This record gives sequence, C-alpha cells and structure tokens, in this order.
Amino acid sequence: IDAKIVMQQLLGPAGFLQEEADVLKGIYNFCQTIFNLPCAFITPITISAIPAITAHLTLKDHKSVLMVEESALRIMGLLALPCATGLAVLAGPILQLLRGYTGAELATGGPVLAILGIAVIFNSLVLVTTAVMQAHGDVKTPVINLIIGGIVKIIVNYILVGTRTFNIIGAPIGTVCCYAVITALNFLALRRITTLPSFRRTLLKPIVASALMGAAAYGAY
Repeated sequence: IDAKIVMQQLLGPAGFLQEEADVLKGIYNFCQTIFNLPCAFITPITISAIPAITAHLTLKDHKSVLMVEESALRIMGLLALPCATGLAVLAGPILQLLRGYTGAELATGGPVLAILGIAVIFNSLVLVTTAVMQAHGDVKTPVINLIIGGIVKIIVNYILVGTRTFNIIGAPIGTVCCYAVITALNFLALRRITTLPSFRRTLLKPIVASALMGAAAYGAY
C-alpha cells in the first residue's frame, strides 16, 4: 500500500514524470533498507524478553517483571539511539559512502535518511512495547495499534507525497508519524496492565550519550 500510494501521488498531484518518480522511489527504497538494519538488532531483545517476563508473571514476582522490562528498554536504547543519531546527523555522508549519491540525488536522499533515522527510535520502542504486551497476554491491542498507525501513515503519505514541496520526503515523515502514534498507543495500553518502566533509569543516559556522540560525529566530519 505504501509503495502504491507513493508512486500514485508522485505521478499524480505532485506532477513528476515516470522517470523522475522512479528515481525518487529508488532513493526512498534504499534509505528504507538502511532504516531496517538497526531495528533488526532489536528483535533478539524482544524474543528474549517475552519468556523471561512470562516466567516472572507466573511466579507473581512483579519486581522482577519490571526489572526485565526496564532491562529490555535500556538495551534497546543503547542500540537504537546511537544508530538513530548517526543516521540523522550523517545521512548525507552515509549515502555517499554506500550508494555514491551526488548532486540532486544526495540532496533528496539526505533528508529522507535523516528523518528515517528518527523513525528508528519509535520503531524500536514499538518492537519492545509490543513484546511486553504479548508477554502480559495482550496480543490483540498491538495489532489494533499497528492498524491505526498504518492508517496514519497512509493519510500522511497521501497528503505530503502528493504535495510538490514535500514529494518523496513526505514518505519518511509518514513513517515517523506512524510509529510515533503506535508508540504512544502502546504506552497507554501498558499503563493499564503493568507498571511503566522508569524513563530516567532506562533511557535518559543513552539519550544524553547519543546526543553528545552525534555532536562529536557531526563536528569531526
């Protein structure tokens, strides 16, 4: 659906020729491939967390349940936040290195990858919070939230990609909106079934460290 709407809006309201739309879509596809890589490292965390949380729930050891949930979130932050920051601040150099983009292609691809870098954070949070909900026996809510996020992405894509000013950059913005909405809905659902992990204990230090790393990387480059 995403691919179809992007091409439809580029060729239609945005007014691009087929060749131009193909180039824009190709840049977006390559940036999506890079976007998917950091998230692949989060999946093993979720696979490990579900049986651990379930075991502690069976023993009614709620303190250990919270400990495992916070550990999963902390490890996610240590992996996803530096990746997201690196993609955001060095999007152009990364595309030059991996794809050899220059000129207009680089000018287009840089913002696309930078925005998808931000989406890495929300996508990773979605993966971890979904796993926690599944461990607590709630398998329906994550699916509903995913559908709602998908609808948000379709709407944002339809509006922004069809606007000449945004064109292909509207697609990664739609991805950020999609996963941000799912993340918010997942945390709201988690509040009903368990104690929310502490933001200060889990993500504050990785956020500060990633921000310093991003500033250093950008300055060094």
